[in-house]
Amino acid sequence: MKFWQSLAFVEMEQMVELAQFCEALGFHGVSYGDHLVTTAEQVDEYLYKDSGNIFWNPETHWPDPWVVSAALAQATTTLEFLSTIYILPLRDPLNAAKAVSTAAYLSNNRITLGVGVGWQKAEFDMVGQDFHTRGKRADEMLHILPQLMTGQMTEYRGEFYDIPPVTMSPAVTRRVPIMVGGYAPAALRRAAQHDGWMATSHAEQDIYPLLDQLQAVREATGTTNKPFDIWTGVQNPGDGTHERLAEAGVTMVNGCNFLAEDGRTALSSIDDKKRRLEAFATTFLV
Repeated sequence: MKFWQSLAFVEMEQMVELAQFCEALGFHGVSYGDHLVTTAEQVDEYLYKDSGNIFWNPETHWPDPWVVSAALAQATTTLEFLSTIYILPLRDPLNAAKAVSTAAYLSNNRITLGVGVGWQKAEFDMVGQDFHTRGKRADEMLHILPQLMTGQMTEYRGEFYDIPPVTMSPAVTRRVPIMVGGYAPAALRRAAQHDGWMATSHAEQDIYPLLDQLQAVREATGTTNKPFDIWTGVQNPGDGTHERLAEAGVTMVNGCNFLAEDGRTALSSIDDKKRRLEAFATTFLV
């Protein structure tokens, strides 16, 4: 079992020190989310609801995950970095490949590309990307990106993207793993074709039915024999939680140590965050 710590919603001025602290405590890596903007409508009704209203403070920092990864890589030596999730079809394939490959190069291959197709239509509209084709475009992008990041001459002719023969640098020196988040059947099928699947955060008992659904998709797609990671946040873990999840196939868990008890985000001091991290590490990482 590999233990990650979420730095999503963390104040930017605390991120370097917290990343270094996570590395010292023995966390495998840190993760962070991705949004371009928070709209006024979200701020007006800012508690998370089925309608999609946010559960984070409207002043929460949402840094670009690849800029942050490259920066944190310079302050750490072994810590891994994961986007949870990078909204891939919000970008075009060339800019996305450039950002990821640069971060991978600067981090000495400590990057995992965690992707999803997004849910906030307003963001897509503002950057001129079609919200309704985001799944199909993501599939094409996931085909294009690994080729572009090799630095070899790449040409692609698809339904949505038409790229003449090009090379991109810096090339990665090792293939970037790709994990896919989401619960829709299309998302599970997409994950099965790549290196792993990511959930959000769930109580332990709610994770096992999700694993059953994922396993059924992997069997249907004939992908059960290849290496595959399963990543999830676990709410209020207790004795034996991680051992049971590992037995069920979970390979990575994400610490959600900075959320309030009701699952909402809350600003807090770095000393408070360090106390929470140390308590988790003492209980589960040793």
